[in-house]
Amino acid sequence: MIIDAHAHLVTPESFFGYRSILQVSNGLHSRLRPSTTDEEIKAAADRNVKVMDAVGTDMQLLSPRPFMLMHSHPRVQDVQTWVAANNDLIARTIALHPTRFRGVAGLPQVGGQPVEVVFDELDRVIDELGFVGVLLNPDPGEGDGTTPTLGDEYWYPLYERLASKDVPIHIHGASCYRRENYSEHFATEESLAITSLARSHVFRDFPTLKFMISHGGGSIPYQIGRWRAERLGIC
Repeated sequence: MIIDAHAHLVTPESFFGYRSILQVSNGLHSRLRPSTTDEEIKAAADRNVKVMDAVGTDMQLLSPRPFMLMHSHPRVQDVQTWVAANNDLIARTIALHPTRFRGVAGLPQVGGQPVEVVFDELDRVIDELGFVGVLLNPDPGEGDGTTPTLGDEYWYPLYERLASKDVPIHIHGASCYRRENYSEHFATEESLAITSLARSHVFRDFPTLKFMISHGGGSIPYQIGRWRAERLGIC
């Protein structure tokens, strides 16, 4: 079986109107729900399956597109609502093609907030929706320089919860609103994810924790000699 472990949802355009309402209403319309219809979701899912068939992919692990998950948006409730809506859309897609898709959940991370803000949604997607993994943005501040690296104990409550559930983590950068565009930010953050984890005690403290790093590990394959030299103290 050929499994595409890094696939993002083909999202109907109508869904993004819901995000716009959340962003501009300051919580006044947070009880509204997306207007995306079953027919729209089916059309998008069927297009995706057609492409999978053409290239010989048996199954995709679907996650939201990370750059649009609003992690640096200041209102926590809006991020939680929006991310949950993305995960619900994935669940509706899986229901249409249950042998072709599995879910990898977005987490409602918010820059400057404790990592525990994601726990309710994490429990819901794993325990109720049956998703098989989660996306983790290593920089929910999206370029503001305030988020600790992945080796820091800031992340430990999340690691403990994921290890207890035996849920793998897909490390994936998201938006950036400072010097880099988001593609450059991917490479930077995913490289830093690897080096910070390698320098830390995370795998000693959570030996069953599983990570997948996106985009070839950023610059690591091209700089691994330097990182090894640094570890040996000769650089």
